[in-house]
Amino acid sequence: MTPAHVMPAEAPSLVFTDRRLETDDYRAAKALLGEALVDRVDFRFLDTLSREAKRQRVSSMIEGFISNENSIPLTAEQEALLKVQALDDLLGFGPLEVLLADPDVSDIMVNGHKRVYVEKKGRIYLSDIRFVSERHLLGVIQKIVAQVGRRIDESSPMVDARMPDGSRFNAIIPPLSLDGCLVSIRKFRRQKMAMSDYITYHSASPEMVEFLSICAAIRLNILISGGTGSGKTTLLNALSGYIGPGERVITIEDTAELQLHQPHVLRLETRPPNMEGSGEISQRQLVRNALRMRPDRIILGEIRGDEVVDVMAAMNTGHDGSMATIHANHPRDAINRLENLLGMSGVNLSPQAMRAQIGSALHMIVQLSRMRDGSRRIVQIDEMVPSEGGVTTRTLFAFKPGQLDMHGNLTGYYYSTGIIPNFLPQAEYYDKDQDLLTCLRTDIQPQQL
Repeated sequence: MTPAHVMPAEAPSLVFTDRRLETDDYRAAKALLGEALVDRVDFRFLDTLSREAKRQRVSSMIEGFISNENSIPLTAEQEALLKVQALDDLLGFGPLEVLLADPDVSDIMVNGHKRVYVEKKGRIYLSDIRFVSERHLLGVIQKIVAQVGRRIDESSPMVDARMPDGSRFNAIIPPLSLDGCLVSIRKFRRQKMAMSDYITYHSASPEMVEFLSICAAIRLNILISGGTGSGKTTLLNALSGYIGPGERVITIEDTAELQLHQPHVLRLETRPPNMEGSGEISQRQLVRNALRMRPDRIILGEIRGDEVVDVMAAMNTGHDGSMATIHANHPRDAINRLENLLGMSGVNLSPQAMRAQIGSALHMIVQLSRMRDGSRRIVQIDEMVPSEGGVTTRTLFAFKPGQLDMHGNLTGYYYSTGIIPNFLPQAEYYDKDQDLLTCLRTDIQPQQL
């Protein structure tokens, strides 16, 4: 245990704004501007304008205030900052705007109005972003949820929504959160990561990337397993790039994140219950409906409930090439989770029959992990092998971790076990068997990272 007198280490800090500009004069001017805008702005009329027209109209009001306000002296830099912050508060999401605009920030975590953390390049930092008060933070939260037709208040103190740019948004407010409003934002990645990027970022070996590309192209059923923030959806996105342009693909997600560019893609999204508690559309309902829409492949954002029954059935009845993700820390854990979900769904099958169904539905499990240096890696690729006991797995590729180097980066190497998978005949059918065997060669010297 840590001794009582030793304080735990704080996360390193990142600076996004120049706090030297926010003097007492600046804060006084900002307060006066806020009052003036509330008095002068016709918000109903603003809602009828385009985003650009709104910005132009409010900008001219702000510039007029700054030029006419002589009682509080401001520098040119302070005037520019005042204009930006006023526009963000009135038309955007206040202090969050600078973080939403930063392409390197992947997650935003607000722990009350005084502490805002960000994840940048796999590591968590305490930012210098602050809200004026809890009321200010709550106002930003309400503005976000109002844009998607939801509400958050004491009677409904939790909300999960998608922001206008596609980012995932979750908030929980008092009385459920004891120390202020809490916000988590998983930012939407506008430029999807290609499989080749996994080599660039040392997240997989070239042989693993080629192997997975072949597996996606030859229509294997693939389950992507990993913990929170390990990059499951990112890999699912990347693998989808190998789906043929002539295939009819249906995607099903709680929050639409996948970015498929094939011409024949149908995107479905679940719907939460309304304020009266009715109108919910679950993943299972969407999967069942998708099976009536003549899909070639079904891509499920995440298996998390009783939809597992229909997904396994679909993979067993001709929908080869389907893909999904699941929360698990190891391929064996992923199988156990699938089995537990099948059991909780009420399906009348013995444990052995459940394992047999899982083994015949899936060809492969790809395991992702977020390493201790913040990097995300493909750490294991396992083949599913039906057996008398139900199903077993065989590891085809794995990552062997080493020590941290002088820059704090994790070393190690990827390697092939040399096992020839049972789905080799399917690769042969697509004239990819020799390419697949080349990837699995064990005489290639593992590349040290």
